[in-house]
Amino acid sequence: MKLQDQVVSLELSKQLKEAGYRQEGLWWWQLTGFPIEEYYNGKLTNNPNNETLRAIIAPTVAELGEALPDTFVSGQLDIKSNKPHTFACYGWSQIPQQEADTEANARAKMWLYLKKERKKSG
Repeated sequence: MKLQDQVVSLELSKQLKEAGYRQEGLWWWQLTGFPIEEYYNGKLTNNPNNETLRAIIAPTVAELGEALPDTFVSGQLDIKSNKPHTFACYGWSQIPQQEADTEANARAKMWLYLKKERKKSG
């Protein structure tokens, strides 16, 4: 499995950071290029201690599993479904299932959903 499939995408990593996800972990998106609006693009690195490094955490599937409540599970949808290359994260019945192209991204979407709902409920 490719590393990019085991960590959250750059776009979702930016959303996690903006939502307050802790910026601690093994893998990071090193921000490269010139920022046009915000962050232009990135490459994965595991050396976040470089002081010149502009970076955003790229949480792994396991790190997000620890950040979500224990009652949440995730995995690839059934091959017989109409979305065979889709991963889902789900938990309590009243919480909508979150789907994405990788398990890490599905878990990230669930974390973001739960964070947003906590803000709403105050």
